[in-house]
Amino acid sequence: MDALLAVLVVLVVAIAVWYGVASRRARLEAEAQVAIRDRELAQLIEATDEGFLSFDATGAITSWSAHSEQLFGWNAADVLGEGMTDTLIPVLHRPAYENGLANYRAGSDSAIVGKRLETAALHRDGHEFPVEMIIWAREEDGFNAFVRELPVIDNTSGEPGALAGTRTMIPLTDPLTSLGNRNLLERDLTVYEGQVARYGLRSCVALIDIDDFKKFNDRYGRAAGDQAIVAVAERLANRSRSGDSVYRVGGDEFICLLPEQSLETGALAVDRMRRNIVELAIPHEDSSGGFLTVSAGLALLDAEHLKAVSELLKDAETALYYARNPDANSIEDEENSGSTPSP
Repeated sequence: MDALLAVLVVLVVAIAVWYGVASRRARLEAEAQVAIRDRELAQLIEATDEGFLSFDATGAITSWSAHSEQLFGWNAADVLGEGMTDTLIPVLHRPAYENGLANYRAGSDSAIVGKRLETAALHRDGHEFPVEMIIWAREEDGFNAFVRELPVIDNTSGEPGALAGTRTMIPLTDPLTSLGNRNLLERDLTVYEGQVARYGLRSCVALIDIDDFKKFNDRYGRAAGDQAIVAVAERLANRSRSGDSVYRVGGDEFICLLPEQSLETGALAVDRMRRNIVELAIPHEDSSGGFLTVSAGLALLDAEHLKAVSELLKDAETALYYARNPDANSIEDEENSGSTPSP
C-alpha cells in the first residue's frame, strides 16, 4: 500500500512538473510572439512617413513616434502624459474631437473613431496645418492614431489646365526656423478675419523685428545672423501662450498672432518675449546696449476695428516704426503711434 501511494505521489509530482514546464513553455512562446509582433509594429511605424501616437481614455498621450516629433515639433519627453487637446488639437476643433470620443465611449456612432478624416492639427509653435488622421480603439482601453500632413488646396494658381481645388504643395513653414511662413500667416489671418466678423472675436497682431540686424550681419557674418534668428525664433515660440502663433515673415521679422488679446494685454505678453530675448545676451557691439534686442509694433483686429489683412499688417508696421524711433528695444501699438515709445 505504501509503495502504491509512493508511486501515486511520484506520478502527481511528475504530472505537475510536466504541466508547469508546458505552461511555462507556452507562456514563453506567447511572450516571444508578442515581442515579435511589437518589433514588427515598431518597424512598420518607423517605415511609414505618417506620425503614430497612442492616447488613453482620458486623452493623455502614451506613445509618440519619431515621425510624430517631426510632424508636430514636440519631442516625446515633452508630450508624453499631456492631453491631446492641450497640445495637438486647435482650439476651434476641440469640441468636435471631444464629442467624437464621448460618443464612441457611450456606444454611439463617432465622427472620428474608425474613420479617416481630413482636419487641422496644431504645431508646437502655434500654427495650424491640414492633416489626414485615422483613430482606432485598442483592444485594451485607449486609442491609436496615424496622422499625415496634407498639402494645401490652391485655387488661385491661374495656370492653364489647372483644376480648381487641386492639391499643390504650398510651403507653409520657414526652412530656417520651422516657424510658419507668410503663406501660413495670410491663411490664418483670413480665418481670424472671418471669426471676428462672425463671432465677435478679437486678435492682437505683433510685428517683431530684430534691432540693427543689418549691422549685426555685417559685423558677425551671415552664419551668426542665421543662428541669432533661430535663437530668437525659439524664444518667441517657447515663451508664447498655448493658442498663440508665431511666424517668420521676413529676414529678421516675425509676427505673433495673439487670439483674444487686447492691445494692452498683448503688449504685456510681447514685452515678456522682448525681455526673454534680451536675456539670451547675444553680443551686438553696434547696438546701444551691447546685446541683440527686438522692437515690436502691435495692431488690433476686433469687431470695432474690422480691417483687411493688408491694412492690419500696415498698422503694425507703422507702430513698429514709432517703437524704433528714437529708441529701439521697445514696444508700440497702433493707438499710441507717434507718442514716446515705451522703455
